[in-house]
Amino acid sequence: MTMANVGFLSLPAELICYILLFLTPRDLCRRAIATCKTIRDAAQNSVQIQHKLELFSQGFTETITPGQDSIDFFRKNNRLKKSALMSRSDFHVNTVFQEAVLAVHAATKETQSLKCGLWWMSRKSDLLIQECNTNTTQTWSNHILSPMPQHELATVVVDPLQDLLVTISSVDSIDVLDVVQAHHVFWLEIRMLSAQAPHPDSACTSLDCSHSFNERGIHDVMFMKEPAICGDRVVVPYCIYADDGGAELMFIQVVDWRRGRAECYPVGHQARNWPHQNNFHLIDRQTFVVIDLQVSINLYTLQEFGGPPQCRIVYCFPTYGSLRHPSCVVHTTPLVQGTAVRPDLMPSYVSFLESQIMVLEMLLPVLPVVLVIDMAIFSKNALHPEGLITIPWLDWGPQHTCCFPHDPSHRISVFGSRMAYALPRYRTPTPGHRLEALSTDGRFYVHIWDFNQRVVARSRSISDSNSPDHLIRKPPFLAHTFYKSDFSSNHFYTTTVCHTSFPTRDFEGLFLEHDRFTLTWVRPDAVDIQVVSPYAVPETKALSCWLRDYIKLITNFWASMTVGIISHS
Repeated sequence: MTMANVGFLSLPAELICYILLFLTPRDLCRRAIATCKTIRDAAQNSVQIQHKLELFSQGFTETITPGQDSIDFFRKNNRLKKSALMSRSDFHVNTVFQEAVLAVHAATKETQSLKCGLWWMSRKSDLLIQECNTNTTQTWSNHILSPMPQHELATVVVDPLQDLLVTISSVDSIDVLDVVQAHHVFWLEIRMLSAQAPHPDSACTSLDCSHSFNERGIHDVMFMKEPAICGDRVVVPYCIYADDGGAELMFIQVVDWRRGRAECYPVGHQARNWPHQNNFHLIDRQTFVVIDLQVSINLYTLQEFGGPPQCRIVYCFPTYGSLRHPSCVVHTTPLVQGTAVRPDLMPSYVSFLESQIMVLEMLLPVLPVVLVIDMAIFSKNALHPEGLITIPWLDWGPQHTCCFPHDPSHRISVFGSRMAYALPRYRTPTPGHRLEALSTDGRFYVHIWDFNQRVVARSRSISDSNSPDHLIRKPPFLAHTFYKSDFSSNHFYTTTVCHTSFPTRDFEGLFLEHDRFTLTWVRPDAVDIQVVSPYAVPETKALSCWLRDYIKLITNFWASMTVGIISHS
């Protein structure tokens, strides 16, 4: 067996890769590549193997299985090819949808969302919904969204795939006289998105969510962010504030919207000053993280109904060394799970957690930064049965993060392993260079940064490292005065930029999804929505342009030679 292994590994890399192509992607990842450095190096330099692994990471294989829909397969493969155009040095785009939605007193980017090609914007008076594949526009008035008397609409969340709309209505404050009895804190409304009617799969239309208080007195409920929907589960994070200056505690309501059940659980995490200091994100149906920039990222797992969440891993940030409090905006891929009521909106693929990133827009004092985190650290493989584990920054940060200088005016969107970044310049910024803010009347360019290491390996094998347009970059060495440590990284990433520039006046929203990105401009009376998708410049057109320039160069050369000869004569 040993001699056979030595003989195989002594083969040329091209022949090893040819043999490896006969393996399934799962066997490539878990057996061959994971157990042998020689095979791993050969696979990383093979474009064909990297393409096969990329298809696998996006949820489908290269060949059509007997039970697979061939039309669906070719649609997926076509989208993957379009998506691959964003991994070149630059790309051109076509406008696939453009619409001006009339809106009075339009809101800002914080109230805009997009999922599966459906865009919506929540305002004080109503909810505006636009399908970015057709000209279909819906408007939900506020009295429909919040029908409960003496309740104010707090938040709205939409799941287009399940044709689901969830709203939360709450009162300003709660007077607690009896600590034994559970008190009503908010109403959760469940409706169909398409028909403004009760959802047929839900056990009830309205759900009374209650909370048990430990102290008497006046308490306020502050929602940390919009509820997160993952299949049949809705998770609502909120904080309880006591008017007498008591501790601000964090809780979650876990709702099974199909069965009409809700349970309240303490998270065991104390809020600091304001809810936006503690960012909540639901990773999947059973996992969520709480992000406190001053201390750590805390990974929790949810049990089935009847048990509180358990903190499993604490990822520590560098030591905090400032009296000023930071804030953070979290960008991740929207959750897409559950039975699809709207199959026409079903995305072609949804990348696995191991090939996704989480971007923290960290608005730190003096120097804002963007921290890109490999979400593989939140997968089930990272959990250990022995209980809570604390991981210092040096044991996880340099291996699984990338940090860049940032300006709050730059827009960010995340899908899978890619980050769309609205920057004021066409060229990719050099490592460590801080770009200026977007001007109010200028132009901006959309850059696509991909942190998928398979894409990096594929780009490394086909690109020229000596070229000024080299795609592969490495994050800069970044020392920050806010933390008593540096944000160094061992990760590489690929960069590309869209040829087309866009106006910054009234620009508000940027949403990356699959092979396209959506941009919005909010004006006083309307919202302009534009959806663009990359396309390849035909080789024949590029060749004809090259021939035209070559002929022009030769013609000018001979003309100058002729003039010179005549002048000399």
